[in-house]
Amino acid sequence: MGLAVMAAITAICVEAATFGTPAVAAATVEAPAIILAEASEAPAADDAAPAADLTVPPAEDIADAPVSNTDDNLILEEEQFSGPLAFEGESDDAVVARLVDYLEGVDTLKGDFTQIAPSGAVSSGRFYLRRPGLLRFEYDPPTPLLIVANSGLVYVRDDELETTDSYPVGRTPLKFLLQEKLDLERADVVAVDRGVDTVAVTLASRDEETEGELSVIVSAPEMQLKRWIVRDLQNGITIVTLDNVAAGERLANRLFRAPEAGGQFLKN
Repeated sequence: MGLAVMAAITAICVEAATFGTPAVAAATVEAPAIILAEASEAPAADDAAPAADLTVPPAEDIADAPVSNTDDNLILEEEQFSGPLAFEGESDDAVVARLVDYLEGVDTLKGDFTQIAPSGAVSSGRFYLRRPGLLRFEYDPPTPLLIVANSGLVYVRDDELETTDSYPVGRTPLKFLLQEKLDLERADVVAVDRGVDTVAVTLASRDEETEGELSVIVSAPEMQLKRWIVRDLQNGITIVTLDNVAAGERLANRLFRAPEAGGQFLKN
């Protein structure tokens, strides 16, 4: 749900919510920062990637910064630029219009994701997107979470605690990815950054209920969603990188069913 990105790129929701138990050892897994860059911690496996210091570059360096894991430390590497920048000669407004046309033309996407939480903790899994309004994130073990967006709500299911939290989609910058029509009259374009083969557009809602900023990173010129970054109100950064993305495939309705509440339903 502080384009994660996504996550966040954002601690997207207003106050941090804790979905896990107290940390058991130094290493923890943070999620669901993919939607709410609010840290939730769950015990990590012994071989889980350790949290690392993550230095996030300024917006102008984000577009072409691939994520890599070197010496067990997750870092952002700056790509060596060679050649003209994407859509050179076009105005920022024209680039934003290209992005809007692309997002509004997306029907379904599915693939793998890797999430870097504000602490540097790393998690991964599968994602499914069906526009408008439907989203699913399945986390790989040891993260016990399932996130589903449906009917204007984001549900966060923690199987370990047997709890389900819910949040209005409109409180998160990821609403920009889920809206049928991206309403730029209710959003500010904070930045348009170009790399050799990528473009990053950072959006902030003018609605007071929406917290944080979303940077959407797409490949250029073909325009395919690659990454989003969410920046929360405390300047925390969540990065969500997509891989093996397939577009236009039929996605079953069952993928987007709200998770069973199980035990206590914590929030409405």
